[in-house]
Amino acid sequence: MKELTSRDAVLTAVQQCDVIDPGAAGAGFTRAFVLELDGKYYHAEKVASLAYKVQHPDRDKLPVSDLTGEAAARRLNRLGFESSTTTRVWPPLLGAEYSNRTAIRNAFGGNGVAGITTFLGGGALNIFSDEEGPYADEPPDALNPFEYRGEGREGNQKLLRGNLALDTARRNLEAVRYWYRPAGGTFKFTTWVAILSRTQVWSPDNNKQLRLEYAFQVMAVPGPELATWPDRVRKLIDDGDIKDTRPPQPPDKNATSSQRKKTYRDYLRLIDKSSKAGRGGRKPSKGTRNLYPRSRAVRDAVLVRADGDCENDRCTGMPFDTAPGGEAILEVDHVDDLALSGLDHPSVMIALCPNCHAAKTRGANRAAIKRRFRARAAELHRKADQ
Repeated sequence: MKELTSRDAVLTAVQQCDVIDPGAAGAGFTRAFVLELDGKYYHAEKVASLAYKVQHPDRDKLPVSDLTGEAAARRLNRLGFESSTTTRVWPPLLGAEYSNRTAIRNAFGGNGVAGITTFLGGGALNIFSDEEGPYADEPPDALNPFEYRGEGREGNQKLLRGNLALDTARRNLEAVRYWYRPAGGTFKFTTWVAILSRTQVWSPDNNKQLRLEYAFQVMAVPGPELATWPDRVRKLIDDGDIKDTRPPQPPDKNATSSQRKKTYRDYLRLIDKSSKAGRGGRKPSKGTRNLYPRSRAVRDAVLVRADGDCENDRCTGMPFDTAPGGEAILEVDHVDDLALSGLDHPSVMIALCPNCHAAKTRGANRAAIKRRFRARAAELHRKADQ
């Protein structure tokens, strides 16, 4: 590359290169850098390779496979040309789909493995959620906050690299691209999200050993411009300093009843300490609809109390499968919806298998089921807190 010194050779080479078709931009990872000339774009490596041959006609072209886009763009810049990246020129459009992470990397550069990363050329942060992946992310929700887990599969996660970048986006009120792949599907740029808050939770690692993960609460927003974010979203964002509070460690599978009660009471102390309104009764964010902050510790406390079983004493059977981490498939439900003055507290919440949850939510006898679950939750809480 150092022997490419002729600007005229570059201009001649450009005339022999194809203009990039935006629909095929980034057809290979080495093509993520582009040369801009007269409003048109060309692959930086191809231009540099051919320009070398034009300047040195007694030599062969430089093999494109031996060049890096960054090196080619840097040399072209020194010769007075403008270069950029496909990410800057053609950023991913909302709704764009790619077969896998490699295809996304081919189009925009960046890290093809990390769950939290920027693309080549910087810009907005991207987070990737795979329903069949090892992390316990919640599926995206267009209207309500949902949970995204931090990166790192061995040992306690640390607030470094991608996790730190995501937390910085929270503090700076920066939108993040949210990519999601459902089971058997493709990766799709599903929505922009705002980062509302973060907390620490216990979750199994690759070796099925409990370790601390970061759980980031995120919420869909219309776009990266802060002015477009609804007030109800902005009111939920904690953009100040967050001190990590290690939650009580869940008891192991062979824990005695008294050990489980102790852990449950530990969670109750953490909940009462962290809740400004007391007993989980935090005020909603007002807007065109109410949004209620939900405590991860409250949810975990109910799961500890449930001990892997549906808390409906008339349950007809748990799912045959388990969650990716090996734990039982249970859904923590507010017996009385938060929007109907329900509290975010274990005393009024119940862990249900998906079937019982569906019956309580959509069944013909849901009103009677709710009344029974209200009493059941209170009884379970009383016994666990004795």
